[in-house]
Amino acid sequence: MKLEHHYLKLREGYPLAGEDEAQYVTLDELAAVLQCTHRNAALLLKKMAARGWLQWSPQRGRGRRSALCFRVPAEDLLLGLMQSLVNRHDLRGAMEQLHVARSEPLKERFRHWLDGYFGYSSELRGDRRFDTLRFPLAQPPDSLDPLTIQFAAEAHLVQQLFDPLVRYNRLTQSVIPHIAHAWETDASRTVWTFHLRKGILFHHGRELHADDVKYTFERLKRYGGGALYSWAHQRIEAVETLDPVTVRFRLAAPNELFLAYAATNRASIVPADVCAELGEQFARAPVGTGPFKLSLNDGAICILEAFPAYFQGRAHLDRVELWHMGEASGKEAYRPLDSFQILHNYTLPEDRQPEEWEQVQQQGATCRFLTFNLLKHGPLADPDLRGAVCAALDRTRLFERLGGDVLYAADSFVRGDAGVLGQTPCPQALPVAHDPAAVRALLKRLGYARERLVICTIPQYERDARLVQSMLQESGFAAEVRLLAIEDFRSEQRLQADLLLFSIMLDNDAEVRLIDLFTTMQRHLEPAAKAAVGRGLEEVLAERCPERRLERLERIEGYLAARRLLHFLYFKRLKTVFRTSVKGIALDSLDWVHFKDIWFENGAP
Repeated sequence: MKLEHHYLKLREGYPLAGEDEAQYVTLDELAAVLQCTHRNAALLLKKMAARGWLQWSPQRGRGRRSALCFRVPAEDLLLGLMQSLVNRHDLRGAMEQLHVARSEPLKERFRHWLDGYFGYSSELRGDRRFDTLRFPLAQPPDSLDPLTIQFAAEAHLVQQLFDPLVRYNRLTQSVIPHIAHAWETDASRTVWTFHLRKGILFHHGRELHADDVKYTFERLKRYGGGALYSWAHQRIEAVETLDPVTVRFRLAAPNELFLAYAATNRASIVPADVCAELGEQFARAPVGTGPFKLSLNDGAICILEAFPAYFQGRAHLDRVELWHMGEASGKEAYRPLDSFQILHNYTLPEDRQPEEWEQVQQQGATCRFLTFNLLKHGPLADPDLRGAVCAALDRTRLFERLGGDVLYAADSFVRGDAGVLGQTPCPQALPVAHDPAAVRALLKRLGYARERLVICTIPQYERDARLVQSMLQESGFAAEVRLLAIEDFRSEQRLQADLLLFSIMLDNDAEVRLIDLFTTMQRHLEPAAKAAVGRGLEEVLAERCPERRLERLERIEGYLAARRLLHFLYFKRLKTVFRTSVKGIALDSLDWVHFKDIWFENGAP
């Protein structure tokens, strides 16, 4: 790449010179521009001429002027350089070149080239076909360790790299065998015994044993409070290995959601040897048993390669590449439907022909909501004032400002969405809009003195928080937004705020997610409410009947909503679109596509 940089430096030295126009220069001048000796300058010019970038006719004698004629525009060479870097998986280097480029047309040419680079590609390698699928990522994964993942995209990648003991089957709405081929529990429902499949291999070649299962769950328990599903970790009293393929769990109390918890990505089985050796570095270089193994993760590109020995059968794809494009990852950076085969969180344009694309509405949904922090002494201790906050956040106006055809109103995690019950949701009619002036009059009657309310959330939900802030201000509240990183939000720092804005994914793991949410909410409830929620959670965990569990969960959320401790903002149902040539589409628990099952008809996009 050094020769390209020398040519670009030479072109910068003669900015007015056009292509195929002779410039008469001395070797002294050329050496000064290239910042090298006369001899090296002559060698560089000779190499550039050999590549057809320029024509140089040297004249003998010191001080004699020679004819120099540029053949290739600097932008063409720079574009080729960036393309070459991308093809070598040096995305960071390509992005650095894009950043320093002063030409907007050049940036647009590079982005246009990326259109064709992403998506599906196929090539013949000897007597076999090699299939690759490339996706852009809005942000690189911070962690690929099941213990420390925070976001849906990370959880999806973990699902490609790891396996839990059991899986949830959405069609049958039941837990099915996976790493464990069978299990049983005793009469007390506190002892669970799992029988593992033989011959399951980790990506580094070692067979999975019961010791890895023991290590995985003891590691989860050591991680401590604040982590997702920490309530489930802490209810495990002991994990025993009875033999290399049999492991027994002893629980402190019955937990009828133990199987559901064991089916989550968080409970994916890790290799004890590699995990202990790498420590925190395991999050960057994980080793699992999944259908794909990680071959590169440099913060810019994450490459997954098919694991031929996968116990559930080899993936059809050979490689999946996920690229963090930085400034080139926005909507203006590419024209998605012209280049991609699969798009998540995307609504199909009306002008697309049905024979080109298919569109599916994903089963799970997310819900944005607010909770009130009653540990902080302030005006929101008054339930009437909390009611005024809810009135100010009128969903008619909220939906108008958010826009989109995938939002709907509901006042229940349990009954308001299909993610829990597997039924078609029944969105509620929006209430009559509240008048901000009426809320301001209510605040006056309540004696609200415009104490500042702090709304706390994570950066990913800043847009929603700013919208809540503006609606509160319009209704007479004083409000500010405070953003915390996800790990800080899960800590005690969030308890310095008045209002906590967050989101919950209602997918296959909805029951355990709701238990986690209500357990976390207990931390900032007043004592009576905390005790009531605690009793309700124990009843849920002891209930064997799924329908009655849902009724008890609904009772908890109803209790919180009635006391203005929980306020629903909106539910969002996402969509996935894909070309008809893409086969094997199946949506997993996070409503991404299973990479393992994807294949392309006739090897064509």
